[in-house]
Order: sequence, then structure tokens, then C-alpha cells
Amino acid sequence: MPKITKTQLTAMLLITDTFTLLCFHGQISVLTITGFLCGIAVQFIMSLPLAKLYSSGGTIENSGKIVQSVYLIYLLLWGGTLFSMLWRASDVIYIPYENSNGIWGKLLIAGMIALVCLYSSSTGLKAVSRSAVIAMSAGVISLLIVVISASFGSDWNNILTTKTSDSFMTEVTRGFFLSGGLGSFAVFLSYTKGSPLKNTIYYFTGKIILTVTVTISSILVAGGIMKITEFPVVTAGQLAQPFSVQRIDSLFLIIFAVFAVFSIAIQSLASTELLIKIFPKFKKLRTTSVLAVMVGTAFIFTGKNNSFINIIAIGIILFLLPSAILLKRSLSK
Repeated sequence: MPKITKTQLTAMLLITDTFTLLCFHGQISVLTITGFLCGIAVQFIMSLPLAKLYSSGGTIENSGKIVQSVYLIYLLLWGGTLFSMLWRASDVIYIPYENSNGIWGKLLIAGMIALVCLYSSSTGLKAVSRSAVIAMSAGVISLLIVVISASFGSDWNNILTTKTSDSFMTEVTRGFFLSGGLGSFAVFLSYTKGSPLKNTIYYFTGKIILTVTVTISSILVAGGIMKITEFPVVTAGQLAQPFSVQRIDSLFLIIFAVFAVFSIAIQSLASTELLIKIFPKFKKLRTTSVLAVMVGTAFIFTGKNNSFINIIAIGIILFLLPSAILLKRSLSK
């Protein structure tokens, strides 16, 4: 694969992080933000061994099939989770497809996104990474509009008065779950120019800023109705209207759709790259097979208890450290 810059890497990863925040289901409070930041901090610490090994000359290509297989499973599960989150959030986003709640509506949405993902993946990592920078820039502009609206048109007391019934450890767990992009991080960090350690710090710094900005803005805008809204970030985007001549929810719908496509395309691109390394003779319909598995996984996750998915996500995230050890052993041979 061609090399990409740290800005392109961060843009791709933050698009996925942003999309998962947009699809966040539940209430948000200061406790939620604290839990999320702790989850990010733990992930950062656990990513350091991998970044250091990449700095020593290791790559995803020479990590061995065991490590590659685990990351592939991780990416497929996360891609399926993204599809599941998209279907669930489409009810409040008002995706303009008839019967979007039924199985055929879900398949229609998944099929259209899969077609775009197939085209995106065929263009290669370089094209996708460049497009991701443009898409993320548009997302940042949209987010700034929401932040401006939240700053001037909301009650700052919402920060103190908005509460959730979840415990701190539950919020940390949810913070882990919202970071499934670590699989693609492990793959694409190997193809990023510059110091892997500095690139890791650059990404996680952006992730912290993004998480804090989105969650605080959501509390400011939707804090008063947090108990009755299922998707607080979506609600905040729909309610924020800083300009009387423009409805921000229309812009929000565009950003949501673009980020949904990019998020799944990035996971499929990383999965296909690993599939090539594990099964070099599997040359036809690789991306199609990857997307099909993701959609099938999404149907398994749909309607399941979130704790079940959390256990899977955390279990594979915890593999980052032992996978780094295996990578080191492969380099020493």
C-alpha cells in the first residue's frame, strides 16, 4: 500500500469516531465525558507498545497470520456494528427510504452504502485518505456551527444539572465500545509517514478534542430533554439553528450520510488489506465478501444487548498488547 500522512490517517480515524458519537444511544452527562476520556486514555496507553514496535521496523505485513486474523475479525465485527448503529439511528435521522425499519429497508440502505464502499475501496488507500481529509473538514465546519449555537443559545447550567443513571465504570465501558476504529488504526498506522509514536499521539489528541467538543455541545443543546431523547448528539444537531435562514439539520443529514459511508469504507479497506495478507490466493470478490460478512454480523448484533457487544469489543481491544508481543517475536526471527 502507498504511504499516507498523519493528517490523512487522523482524518480517516476521526470520521469513524465522529460517526459513532452521532449514533450514540443514551444519556450524556459530565460523568459520561469523564468515563469516555478514561477509556481513551487506557486505549492510548495500550496502543503505545504497537506504535513503538512499528518504530522499530515492524509492519502489519510481517506481524504474522495470527495477529492479522485477530485484527480481521475485529474489523469485521466493528463494520457490522457500524451497520447496526446506522440502522438504529436512521429512525431519528429520517433516512428517506420507505419501510426503513423493516428488513428490506435495512438491506436497501446497506446495499446502497456497500456499492459506494466498493467504489471507494477500488480507488485505493491514497484516494480514500485524501477524500477523508475533505470530508472531515466539512464535518468540522458543521460541528463548529453546532458549537457556536450551543455557546450562545443554550443554558450553561445544563452542564451541572444533566445527570445519568449509569455508573462510572459503565461510562468507561461505553467509551471503549465507541472506539472500534482501533482495528483500522493498527492497520493504517503501518502505512503512515513519520514517527508511529508521534502519529499515535496526534490521533489520540484529536480524538480527545472531538469527544469533549461533541459531548459538551450535546449537553448544552439537549440537556433539558436528555431524559426523553434516545440520540442526544443527533437531537443537538437537529435543534441547533444559529441562522434563521438555514436549517442546520439539513446539513447534519448530509454529514451523517457521508460519514456513514466513509466509516464503513475505511473498515472494509483495512479488512481487505488483511484478507490479502492472510489468503493471498483469494483474489476475486474480496471487498464484496468483506461487506457481506459485515452486513450479516449487523443482523446478529441488531436487537442484542449492548453489553454483549461491549464484551467482544473490549476483549479484542485488549489483544492490542499481546499482538504487539507476537509482532516483536516475528521481528526477532
